[in-house]
Amino acid sequence: MCVIGTERNESRRVDDQLRGRCGRQGDPGLSRFFVSLDDNLLRLFGGDKIQNFIRNSISDDSPIESSILSKSLTNAQQKVEERAYQQRKNLFEYDAILNRQRNIIYFERREILKSQSTQKNILAYGEQIITDILIELKNEKSLTIETIELAEALFGKNLSLKHVKNFKLLMDQFNLSELKTYLFNEFWLRYQSKITEAFLYGDRISKNLERSIILTTIDRIWREHLQKMTLLREAVGWRGYGQRNPLYEYKQEAFYMFETRGKVLRELVIYDLLRSSIL
Repeated sequence: MCVIGTERNESRRVDDQLRGRCGRQGDPGLSRFFVSLDDNLLRLFGGDKIQNFIRNSISDDSPIESSILSKSLTNAQQKVEERAYQQRKNLFEYDAILNRQRNIIYFERREILKSQSTQKNILAYGEQIITDILIELKNEKSLTIETIELAEALFGKNLSLKHVKNFKLLMDQFNLSELKTYLFNEFWLRYQSKITEAFLYGDRISKNLERSIILTTIDRIWREHLQKMTLLREAVGWRGYGQRNPLYEYKQEAFYMFETRGKVLRELVIYDLLRSSIL
């Protein structure tokens, strides 16, 4: 059997497979490859010196048979294979980042599904939100209307704080520890009233309501996160022109976005739960 190739493939493995077709089961065979100086493999990786030398030394209608040309083709194939390997390696590293985040999300969902009660998750979300508010207050060193309105919007309850005329006096009366206790008590009372309202329809209905809100919110935020990660991956590629490592930039941005996802998750769960109603 004779195998005739009209060009050399970018991968040596494909060429070897074609050569192997001519000698199946020990039968005698022959393989022959014909290449042109205009082929992409020679044009991009063969080198201008070799092409100019061949064009000047050999006429256009004469066949080219040279060990130098064969070696040049092999070197070109090696360069293409190395480039393809580096591309696959970068692709794997990009996917590994997203895969680690996906494992965390799946672990959180499994824990919610296996748990008998999600009350501890709700209380942890509320306490973390209050802690974030207090950290912001500590950094600003003042109590602002925006901060009070944020707490009221999350908890769905008037805290009767923004009507105080002198905020500085209020901060003098409440230190951060006392303010945290006050906010957490208000959240606890609001949460207990919502649980009592849902408990009228049965304890199972109350637990399923909390679990459903958490899972739905996790899925919604994860879908939005995947869309943002796709856009981020396209955007960081341009940062290479600014002498910055796209993969490092992708890791930094992905970590920040994933951390932000946790904060958004807590706020949305508390917001939806305290405003939910059973019809």
